[in-house]
Amino acid sequence: MRGYAVVVSVALLAATLSPLVRDPAEDGFPLSTYPMFAYARPTRVELGYAVGQTATGSRHLTPSLIGAGEVLQAMSVVETAIYAGKRELDRLCHGIAARVAADDHFTDVVAIRIVWATIDAAPYLIENTPASEAERAHCVVPR
Repeated sequence: MRGYAVVVSVALLAATLSPLVRDPAEDGFPLSTYPMFAYARPTRVELGYAVGQTATGSRHLTPSLIGAGEVLQAMSVVETAIYAGKRELDRLCHGIAARVAADDHFTDVVAIRIVWATIDAAPYLIENTPASEAERAHCVVPR
């Protein structure tokens, strides 16, 4: 029984120390090296999203109005339309506008803007510095 305990202890110790001799980008069983934290990441990101603009300049919209159930899915819908071109962007913009017009919670939204933005994460998260946005499509919410 003592020999079994020694073998198990040595195996667990080896597994625990194995990340020290592996490439930091290598990930796997039995322990993760968390490679997503092994290297510096860029702080600037470019992404597309839709904005529900009110008459006072406030902005709000939900992923379901864009046509997705979740924020990252909504971003994917918008970016797919941006890459597809003007016709698809206009179709998406008018579709969002129609869904907004039918939703009583968004009666203050007067226009939909689809933008491509560059965000520098640190200033955005620390100082709430807005993104640099380039409008790709704009449509009025039919009321």
